[in-house]
Amino acid sequence: MFHRKCAATAGKSQGFTLIEIIVVTLMVGILAAIASPSVLGFLARAKVNRGLSELQSMILLTQRNATRTSQSCTMFLPDNNSKDGILTSNCSVTGNEVLKDVWIKYNRTNSQKVNFNYRGNTGSLRTIVIYSNSTDLKRCMVISNGIGMTRIGIYTEDNLESISATFCQTSP
Repeated sequence: MFHRKCAATAGKSQGFTLIEIIVVTLMVGILAAIASPSVLGFLARAKVNRGLSELQSMILLTQRNATRTSQSCTMFLPDNNSKDGILTSNCSVTGNEVLKDVWIKYNRTNSQKVNFNYRGNTGSLRTIVIYSNSTDLKRCMVISNGIGMTRIGIYTEDNLESISATFCQTSP
């Protein structure tokens, strides 16, 4: 009797029906459509944060090498308002940094140089903004004139025509 019962039920559980497969596919598609904008926004914000981190590390490395070698060092910014720019330095031991998938905009548009003297001091105030067209997040770095201290924050101004340190707000 046991063998007959197993043989009778064995043919009935052979897989999924077409309706079940369609319903599961539709549910997965709906969930993907709901989640994708937030995932894409997260990835765009991560790229902006990574770009700022690369900018900060290149500036600090250039400044550190200027004081370490007791000579002037220069970091070269990519073209103003450019995407996928390359950061270079004449004192870098790690090579160039690529600001991948983000835009860079800065004040003092007539100069792409950030100079540090043998003490690590710099000449004039510089504000640099890293942003992406895929998110509202704009990150900024301000390099103070004189002693060359840096601070990073969130750039709060929507208009990027003229970059100002006033709009670089540090996070609490």
